[in-house]
Amino acid sequence: MKDEEASSSEGTELVPHRVLDTANRRAAGAVYLIGALIGAGLILATGISLMWLTAVLPLLGIAGYQFVAGRRIRTSDMEAIQIASDSAPFDVGHASATLGFTGLTAKPVWQVLAFEAGSAPRHQALVTVDALTGEVTGSFAEAVEPV
Repeated sequence: MKDEEASSSEGTELVPHRVLDTANRRAAGAVYLIGALIGAGLILATGISLMWLTAVLPLLGIAGYQFVAGRRIRTSDMEAIQIASDSAPFDVGHASATLGFTGLTAKPVWQVLAFEAGSAPRHQALVTVDALTGEVTGSFAEAVEPV
């Protein structure tokens, strides 16, 4: 049995990975800002004043939103799992983190699902960790019902 387990796990190697950063939204903001400037130049050249309301202002609004929402994530997924493990009311065995967003400015939040250590976990918890500050923003733990 050990040989089968060893052969099935061969070739599986954990390697560092890159988590997408919401700060990349700033690049999109720059594109919208450039579009607004081009639109403003065309309006000044042609004299069509309604274009300020239909083209330039919306592009400036979208660009502003992208700049506000494009904050750099300071807490990695592994750090969020460690923070959630420390705040869980039990010893954590397995855990996984998913990046989500909350609020109008799309604030990044790690959602960590953690299970109690052991072959058959009796408890699980969902812990949310602010990806900007590393603070726990919410926690819910419950017993796992056997099937």
